[in-house]
Amino acid sequence: MAPTGITGCACSTCNRVYATIDQIFRVLDVYGWLLDAYVVDFFQDELWAKLPKSWTNVLEDVSPEEFGVWLMGGKCNRVWPLSLLTLRRMANVLQICRDHLHPVSVRCCQGPIKKEENNNTDLNNLYDNFNKQFIKRVKQKKQHEIEKIAQVCATCARAANTKCIVDIGAGMGHLARALAFKYGLFVTCVEQESVLSRQARKYDKELVNLMVKKVPEFYCKTPIHISAKLEAAREERREIITRLERAFVNNFLPDVNSFGFGLVGLHPCGDLTPTLLQIYTSERRARFICIIGCCYMKLTLEPMGDTGRGYPLSSYLSKKANCKLSYAALEAACHATEKHCDKLKNGNYNDLKVHAYRAALETILIKKSIKLRRTQLKNIKVKDCLSFEQYCTNATEDLSQELRPSARDYKSVEMMEYLESWKKVIIFSSIRLMLASLVETVVLLDRFLFLSERNLCPILKPIFDARISPRNFVLMSAKRTD
Repeated sequence: MAPTGITGCACSTCNRVYATIDQIFRVLDVYGWLLDAYVVDFFQDELWAKLPKSWTNVLEDVSPEEFGVWLMGGKCNRVWPLSLLTLRRMANVLQICRDHLHPVSVRCCQGPIKKEENNNTDLNNLYDNFNKQFIKRVKQKKQHEIEKIAQVCATCARAANTKCIVDIGAGMGHLARALAFKYGLFVTCVEQESVLSRQARKYDKELVNLMVKKVPEFYCKTPIHISAKLEAAREERREIITRLERAFVNNFLPDVNSFGFGLVGLHPCGDLTPTLLQIYTSERRARFICIIGCCYMKLTLEPMGDTGRGYPLSSYLSKKANCKLSYAALEAACHATEKHCDKLKNGNYNDLKVHAYRAALETILIKKSIKLRRTQLKNIKVKDCLSFEQYCTNATEDLSQELRPSARDYKSVEMMEYLESWKKVIIFSSIRLMLASLVETVVLLDRFLFLSERNLCPILKPIFDARISPRNFVLMSAKRTD
């Protein structure tokens, strides 16, 4: 049954979700400080000394390659501290499975969404024949994402008995064209940047002209593009719904009574994902939702008036005494854990030295002015040939001359000791990433519960290859039409 005071689903899945969240916060009560710490403060705050002594005694001699193998669950000929082994085990057990090849869905009850079907229609075949034109100007990562989420979105549309899709944050319309041209869906795009909407219309026209030239009988409803910012407040939400209704009726539908739509968002940033969830739950004409969030550190963590908040969303977490997540923890949850571990175990981690360089530079800057603590500097990649002095020169290019490091700063004994400790910085940041998956799990399960508490039968599953697209979980739900 649901916890006391929580009105919502009491299925076995939701009960496991409640238990998982509780266990994660018990882990974070002990080790959350690692996530709340900033790697940039590694030397300034002596973070290595704050690790358990039993850990540092072993980790002093561990190479990044060995630690990468260990983090991924591999066996190493070393006696590891029991508490560290336990932490790795808990991080693996409590996080949601990230493997898109063997996905384990978190599914509430039995909603109307079934397994994805591959409808091999003429439209599918036509799309495949012109695939090179569809993926023109689209990077490999985006190609991978569009292929997967378009299929999931089409499945949700069938389950919700609607062909109308609202693509939020549509950019240049790459996903919208896949939904329209491959699956025959009616798509209205909402994009804040008007220049991107104009570019999307241009690409739509180019593609239609090409297809008509090759297949004269070709006909398909092209996407409609609206330039607007989706706001969280109720009044602004109602205004955008009115604009969407007008767009669908004028371009796709015979009358307003047949207006019902699905919401799709490919990596909506920060609070935009909670806003979409609010629209889905409060708007009767919103038939389904299919979203993959990102930028968790941009979530609003305080009440937002009538708009709710970015985190937590669910009643369960809102009523939980200690469910806070820091900016640093949420930011860590946005990094590519799998690619990081691959770099370590394969010995391709030289670029990770940037963390040590930045932490060492931080100690120099703070001595010049405390106001420079954690200041935003130019993002510089560390390559084999880049020295610490060159890094500092490039990173502080925008600072005034008196605040920039001098030759004496680079060559101090203290600085040499810091730079020789770069492996410790990498291992410390790697431990943080091991825990970061628990933070993402909390955020995702909070959104899952937000829907299940409203009896909207959500499903949460990985659909992207995490090494290509680290934020790879889709949250979907379709309202019953019977």
